[in-house]
Amino acid sequence: MDEDTFPVISVVKQAISDLSKINDGEKMVEMLLNVKRFLGTCENSAPAQEREEFSRNHYTIFLRFLVAQIGPNWVDFLTAERIELWDSFFLEGPADQAFLVLMDSLDKTGPSICLDRCVHVLERFLQKGALAEVIWQVSKQQLENNPASVLHESILGRISSFPDRLANCLQKNNKPLFYPRSYYPCLANSILDVLQRVSDSLRDGKDCSISFASQVVGKVCMQGWQKELLPVIVSRLMSLIQSDCIWQRICWRLVESVPDRWMEPVVTGLVQMALGPVVLSKLLGDLVVKNKKIQFLLMKKMVFLQCGLKKEALQSILGYLSLETSRRSLLVKVLRELLEVWSSDGVVKHSHQPQLLHINCCILICLGLLNKQEMESCKQDLLFALTSGTRLYLDSSITSVRRMGMVVAESLSRHIDLEGPGLSFQYEDDEDTVSLKALLTPTCLSQPDAAENVKKPVERSTSNSLSPSSKNPPIKLEGGTKPDSTSDSELDSDDDLIPYDMSADTELKKSKAPAYIRDCIEVLLSDDIDKVETTMSSLATLIRENTSATKEVSVELAKILLHIDDKPSVERLRHAALVALAVTDPVPVSQYVTNEFYSLNYSLRQRMDILDVLASAAQELSEEPPLAKTTWTGSSSAGSQSTGTWKAEGLTDWRKVIEERIATKTRRFTKGLSTPTQVSTPNRYHAVAGYFFFPLIQNFDRPMVTFNLLGEDRLVLGRMVHTLGILMHLALNATIASQMGKALLEFVWVLRFNTDGSAECPLEAPHD
Repeated sequence: MDEDTFPVISVVKQAISDLSKINDGEKMVEMLLNVKRFLGTCENSAPAQEREEFSRNHYTIFLRFLVAQIGPNWVDFLTAERIELWDSFFLEGPADQAFLVLMDSLDKTGPSICLDRCVHVLERFLQKGALAEVIWQVSKQQLENNPASVLHESILGRISSFPDRLANCLQKNNKPLFYPRSYYPCLANSILDVLQRVSDSLRDGKDCSISFASQVVGKVCMQGWQKELLPVIVSRLMSLIQSDCIWQRICWRLVESVPDRWMEPVVTGLVQMALGPVVLSKLLGDLVVKNKKIQFLLMKKMVFLQCGLKKEALQSILGYLSLETSRRSLLVKVLRELLEVWSSDGVVKHSHQPQLLHINCCILICLGLLNKQEMESCKQDLLFALTSGTRLYLDSSITSVRRMGMVVAESLSRHIDLEGPGLSFQYEDDEDTVSLKALLTPTCLSQPDAAENVKKPVERSTSNSLSPSSKNPPIKLEGGTKPDSTSDSELDSDDDLIPYDMSADTELKKSKAPAYIRDCIEVLLSDDIDKVETTMSSLATLIRENTSATKEVSVELAKILLHIDDKPSVERLRHAALVALAVTDPVPVSQYVTNEFYSLNYSLRQRMDILDVLASAAQELSEEPPLAKTTWTGSSSAGSQSTGTWKAEGLTDWRKVIEERIATKTRRFTKGLSTPTQVSTPNRYHAVAGYFFFPLIQNFDRPMVTFNLLGEDRLVLGRMVHTLGILMHLALNATIASQMGKALLEFVWVLRFNTDGSAECPLEAPHD
């Protein structure tokens, strides 16, 4: 053992041994003063080496002993002076160790004298500003070769969650200083004291670290207290960085050293509290160029996703990018990405109105910040967005979305050609359109190298009509003004002309429809659109007329029809052809389509088409075949001969011929309306109902399922339940109906708690 450390160990051990069984207050004071020499705050302080040894190895142990001993045994002889001596060990020693001991004692101690004493010392600890000393001590330790990272994480957690810990411990007896609105401004002042020490150290040429202060700022902001912490720090920093380059470096390093996982709340708080782009530029400098996380937050997340940001915050972000030459390329990049998103079909259809308003605001702010050279470099992007995106907004069914698109389209057209005609729409101004137009004027930029403002033409009011003598009249796209009623317009009117009758006209077809099923297959596999449409128009009839040829290629033809392109002119014809196939050759076709329902590479639309085909085919198979239908027309009167005649739609046989002859030669005195006996025919669907029903229901819960019926594909689930109900109802009198009913009951029983309305609606039985 080192001889220099032996006196420290012996004194501390002897003091702990005597104080644990002491009953005399005067002797206790003497022993405490003997140990306090190692703190270096009294007159007869110990040598520096001994003080360092005590602080490094014995200080925490002795504080824990003092906390454990404070209790009813010491209360009787602890006067005010002696209590002050006890408190001084926590307030005058190494702040980081004292803070940890006090916070740990709160977690381990219940309501007691010890707890009251520790809370009182903590209150004095904060009032003294000792938190700055805690942060400064940890910052100095991080410069060592082997910093105690675990200890620093523990201190960081206790500093950031101090109000929550004290509230859980004290509950209704909490102190006002421990409330978040009082504690975090106090913490902000402590951080500023640490930054002041960093500034002094840099001026003296000493190394220092600011990373722990950045971690404290980041973690507090991550917990949601940036509104209590950042205003104090930002207001003080703004007064310090005006003319001091060292403070500018400290401010930039404070933000840059925040860990990436806590960077977002810090940057968001700075953006919301910065009064304009100039202030934000002084706080961040060129960090957006150097730090990828800050670049992602400012250029991606806040511009494209955080639609809750106010317009002032967006103006600060984009104005900050435009203030320095090194950052203006990022502004151009943001505008191009914004235009790409603005002209995206999916974004316009599936984004809610606040999100679209956010994107439109960002575009107009960028347009107001670009200069002529940058505008020329983006001209193609502006033109593409104007031509492809304007139509999407005008087609929207939401009035506010259409108006936003009109405002942005007008601005884009004017910035593409400053001297040419611009687009002009007729709409009523509302709050959103007025605020959007105001964004074209950039906020005041005090930097000398700020971007030159783009000269914008005078905004035309929607209520004012354009002068007929304008040099470049605007292009009207929607809601044009009413034409003047002049004599020329009356002469050019075509209201008196009689329209030509075109009711009997037929469409001229360039190609002839195939007469054979196999020829239809070849045409459907070709790329000739006209031939495909002509073939599809006659395919259903051809299938029904050539049943034998159809059965040879029914599965192949069903595969082609199922994969044919979804064109508006073909979709209805494809459904009719598939139904005709399923009716003509029900077993193989139904087996194929039910197996394909759960296969890969099918869209939800194709799967729903399969369900529609099965339901329609089952409906047709359950009905009476056309050849069995007969009708009878006739009239009779009393005393007259019947002149009724039979007309058979099916094949005529010798019995019908004889019955017609007898009916024409038979005299009847009275006769009511006679109806033929309805011919009974077997239900064609009963024999094949199982092929339609069971393959469709058996795989809904298998792992091989390629789509989530109970999740995002609930629409298909609802259609599937409806189809199964139809298939079950049509087989009501079949022998297999009981098995189908059991299977359907097991299926729908799983869905009894399903919240989707499409899967719970009652099934409507088809009408015969």
